[in-house]
Amino acid sequence: MASGNSWNLIAPEPFMPKNGEATLKWEEWREYFVNYISTFEDEEELTPEKKKKILLHCLGAKGLKIYNSINKKTRAPDQGDVFSHALEDLTEYFRPAVCVAVDRFKFYHRKQQLEESVEDYVAALKNLALSCKFGNLHDDLIRDQIIMHTANPHIQEKLWSREEASLREVIDLVKSAELTGRCAKAVLRREDKSFSKLEDSTTIAIVKKSNESSRREKEIVNLKDYILWNS
Repeated sequence: MASGNSWNLIAPEPFMPKNGEATLKWEEWREYFVNYISTFEDEEELTPEKKKKILLHCLGAKGLKIYNSINKKTRAPDQGDVFSHALEDLTEYFRPAVCVAVDRFKFYHRKQQLEESVEDYVAALKNLALSCKFGNLHDDLIRDQIIMHTANPHIQEKLWSREEASLREVIDLVKSAELTGRCAKAVLRREDKSFSKLEDSTTIAIVKKSNESSRREKEIVNLKDYILWNS
């Protein structure tokens, strides 16, 4: 029989007391409970059945009623680790409801941003698709989204003609176009830099030539003045 926790910690407040709402979010309360149960002196010797009884006691009256209702639908009696299964069933039940329509709206309106890499864009789409429940259409819809909303209009024209391309093929094509674009920009930057240097050198040469011409003109004027002065 469990002799209590070694730190004399008080048991968690009931998760859902009678006629009351949940005292905490389920994830927070579950962590609190698991930490509490781990402080029992003989925690390693506690059987799953005993852990489950402590869990059900700490759920509170309303929480226990909910557990009994979902347990009848999900598991047969004495099936495996009853404590872990009880936690899993409760976690599934109290998981926040997901609004698929809203998540799909976010997915369909996600466009590739300027200067956003293909890898980052694809990662964002895959993350949004997690809660969209696309099923077997998962890869196809991500592929279509890349084609419709890529930030590169030139590659988009090519992709329209590749209707049978897989998601992997589309990603590779867009990545290749992205790499080509980066290389082209790098070449242009180098050429612009070289032209600027040439332009600067030409300007310096013209200035030097102009200065030299002005100096010679000044020497001629001075020579004329000298001749007139001494004639």
